[in-house]
Amino acid sequence: MQKRASRYVPVEHTADAGIKIFAPDLKGVFESAAQGLFDLIANLDRVTPTSRRQIEIEATDREALLVTWLSELNYLFLTERVIFKKFQITTLDECALSALVAGEPLDLEKHEIYTEVKAVTYHGLYVKEADDGCEAQVIFDL
Repeated sequence: MQKRASRYVPVEHTADAGIKIFAPDLKGVFESAAQGLFDLIANLDRVTPTSRRQIEIEATDREALLVTWLSELNYLFLTERVIFKKFQITTLDECALSALVAGEPLDLEKHEIYTEVKAVTYHGLYVKEADDGCEAQVIFDL
């Protein structure tokens, strides 16, 4: 059976924003979820990924790992003012991941910011195997 390409689509949600992610594998889910988070935050066409960073996280299961991953990226955006555009999961299992991310320092004269994500929530969260790959859903508190 042919696996589907990675992508995400918006999920309608009252007062918050969400995405549903489809990917050929779990790595693709995590990479696409990160892309979806930053597409929600800013116009990524204006971001040049000039700096790279290694990120390593752990959690109790893959749903918590997805929340922790996205929360870490959002934390780095909010506190260090770095906007990320490229995401490569280098290792991944049920409870840990290592990734290489690339972006650049936030420049309000260059970057168009759409919204601030306050938190990545567990509401409506799932990560599951599908017939043609993996899928997930995540809701963001705006």
